[in-house]
Amino acid sequence: MKLSQKSDAVWTSQQDEELRRQLAAGRSVNEIAIRIKRSPLAVRTRIKKLGIGEPKMD
Repeated sequence: MKLSQKSDAVWTSQQDEELRRQLAAGRSVNEIAIRIKRSPLAVRTRIKKLGIGEPKMD
């Protein structure tokens, strides 16, 4: 049986908007991940899926 993890959760429109704000503020993927309680991989994947820009390298 697989345990549910936060990283398995569906992204909400509010989280997508927060991700956009954090990127616009120049935050790194790791900083964003900490702030929105997601893994850096989840953040990079979402950035790519939304096509909202190149993540800042950490």
